[in-house]
Amino acid sequence: MKINWISKEDWRPSDGLKLEGEAMKTVINDQNTLVVAGPGAGKTELLAQKACFLLETNSCIYPKKIIAISFKKDAAKNLKERVELRCGKELASRFESKTYDAFAKEIVDRFRNSLHESFRPLKNYKIAKDRDVRRAFDIAGLNFEGNQAAFKKAYGDKLTTNKLPLQTDVNTRIIIDTWNILLKGNEDSNFESSITFEMISRLAEYLIRTNKYIKKAIQMTYSHVFLDEFQDTTSIQYELVKICFLETATIITAVGDSKQRIMLWAGARKSIFEDFQSDFSSQKRTLIMNHRSAPRLVEIQKAMYKRLNEDEINLQMNDKWDLDDGEAYLRVFNDHMKEADMLSEEIVKLVETGVKLDEICILVKQQVDTYCQEIINKLSQLDIKARSEALYQDLLKEDIIKILVSLFKLAANDRSPDDWEYLYEVLSELYGIDEDSKPLIINDLINKIALMITDLRANLHITDEEQFSVLVDSKIEGFSYEKLASRFQQYQSKNYFNDLVNSFKKLIWIEFEETKDWIKAIDNFEGKNSIKVMTIHKSKGLEYDTIFFVGLEDSAFWNFRKQPEEDRCTFFVALSRAKRRIDFTFSAHRPAGFSKFQKHDYINEFYELFEDTDIVKKIEY
Repeated sequence: MKINWISKEDWRPSDGLKLEGEAMKTVINDQNTLVVAGPGAGKTELLAQKACFLLETNSCIYPKKIIAISFKKDAAKNLKERVELRCGKELASRFESKTYDAFAKEIVDRFRNSLHESFRPLKNYKIAKDRDVRRAFDIAGLNFEGNQAAFKKAYGDKLTTNKLPLQTDVNTRIIIDTWNILLKGNEDSNFESSITFEMISRLAEYLIRTNKYIKKAIQMTYSHVFLDEFQDTTSIQYELVKICFLETATIITAVGDSKQRIMLWAGARKSIFEDFQSDFSSQKRTLIMNHRSAPRLVEIQKAMYKRLNEDEINLQMNDKWDLDDGEAYLRVFNDHMKEADMLSEEIVKLVETGVKLDEICILVKQQVDTYCQEIINKLSQLDIKARSEALYQDLLKEDIIKILVSLFKLAANDRSPDDWEYLYEVLSELYGIDEDSKPLIINDLINKIALMITDLRANLHITDEEQFSVLVDSKIEGFSYEKLASRFQQYQSKNYFNDLVNSFKKLIWIEFEETKDWIKAIDNFEGKNSIKVMTIHKSKGLEYDTIFFVGLEDSAFWNFRKQPEEDRCTFFVALSRAKRRIDFTFSAHRPAGFSKFQKHDYINEFYELFEDTDIVKKIEY
C-alpha cells in the first residue's frame, strides 16, 4: 500500500475549514481526552477531522484502525460519511463507525463459539422486545400480575444489573432461569432464542474479560477510539469500553454535552464524565463555538444554562449570521384543531419562501400520534406530506436497506451514478474483488450488476404486494444472504435480517400504492418529500432550519417534578435543534394525558425563560 503520508507539522484541516483553538488541540494531541461541547459546536466535524489527521499522518499506524462508537445509527453513518468525504475512501476504509449496540453485537456474533455453552446464544437469535422479556420471565415462573409498564419498572433492568456470571442464590434463581430461556429458547412454550442489546453487551464484556486472546485482538486492531454523545453512555456500555481499552495503549477521545443528557431514564450513567477522567486519566477541553444556531436563538440557549446548573460560557457564533438573525415564537391556542390550522398555514408560508420540506421538523416530547395527527392530516389536505420518523429513522441506516434502495433507484432510473458506485463497492467486498483484480473479473462483476438492474427493471410492472415481495426476495437471493451476513456482522441473525427486509417491503409498497411511481415511492420512503415528525429523543444530533415544538404542556412533561434536570435537558435539546427559527405551541384543550384541559404550571419556568429573554414573541389565537 503506497501512500504519501503528510507530516504532522504540515497537516491542515481538509476543505479549508478553520477549527477553533481547543478543537485543533484535540485533533492533533495523542492523549485520552474528554471534549465538552454544546449544540452546534461541531462535535462530529471535530471527530471527522481528527480521524483525517490520524490517517493522513499515519499517526494511526498502518494497518491499525480507528473505531467510532455512537449512540445512534444516523450519528454513526454521518460520521463515517464525513471521514470518507474528508480523506477519501481508501484511507477511510480504516475508519469504522458503529453504535454501541452494533459494537457489542459484532463481538458476540464473531466470537460466539468462544463462550461456554451455558452462555452461548443460539446462532439465529432474535433481538428481544419488552414483551419477549416478560414472556420469558413468565415461562421461568414469575407470575407477575401487573401491566407491562409495572413489569418494566419492577424487572426492566434486573436481567443485566450485574456482570456475568450471575451468582446462584435464592434471589437470582428467577433471573438465571430467564437468561437461559432467552438465550436458548424454550420448545415447550414455542419460545425462540431472543436476547436484548443489554444482554448482548454483558455477553461481550464477559467474552473479553475471560478471553485474553480476544481482548488482545481488539486492542491490536484499534489504536484510537472515538466515543460520541458520551453523556448518554450507560454503565453497561462504559464497562464494555473499560474492559476493552482501560490501561492499554489505545487512545480514547470522548465527546459530549451534559446539557443534552436526556437518557437517564434509559440507564445513562450520570457520573460518566467524572468517571472517564478518573479511569482514563484524560484531559478535558471545552469548545465554545456554536456554528448551528442564529444569534437570537443562541441567546435563549444561554439563558437555559443557569437552569441546567451550567456556568455561563462566552459562546461564540459563526460569522455567517447577522446579530439580529433568528426567530422564536410561543403560539397559544384554545384547542389543538386551531393549532393544526395555524401551524399548517405557517408551514405553507415557509415553503413559499423557499424553505424545503426536509428542513422543517415537528417535535414532541412523546406520543407523536396524540400531539401531531391533526397537523399531519391538515398538511395532507394541503398536499404537504408529513410523517412520523419512528418507523424509518433506524431502518434507513441499515446496509441491506441501502442496497435495496440503490438497486430499485437504478432500475427505475439509470441516471444515478452514486447508487451505481455504492452497489459496485458493496458487491466488490462481497465477492472479494479489488482494484488489483484481473480486468476480466471486474468486468464480470459490472455485468452482474447490470443484469441485476435490467432484470429488476423488466419486472417492475407488478400489480400486487405478493408479487413485490417475491421480486425483492429474488434480488436478495442474487446477492446471497450468506455473503451479506458474512460482510455485515449484524445480519448473523437471520430473523433480524428478515424483519428489516419485511419492513422495507411493507413501507415501499405503501408508497407505491399511493404514487404509482417507483421513483416517487423511493424518494418518499427516504423522506425527501416530507416533513419529519419525531420525539425529542429521536432528534438528538439532527438540525433543521425551522423547528415546531408542539405541546409545551404539563401533560407532555408529566414527570417533571420527579426528574426536573432530565426534562430541562430534553427541552434544551429541542431548543437547540433549530438553525434559524423555532415555534413552541400550547393548546388549552388537547386529548392528551389524563385530561383534555392543559396547563403549564409544572413547567412554567420555561415560560418565564421566554419572558426573561425578551426574544420569544408570544401570539395568542
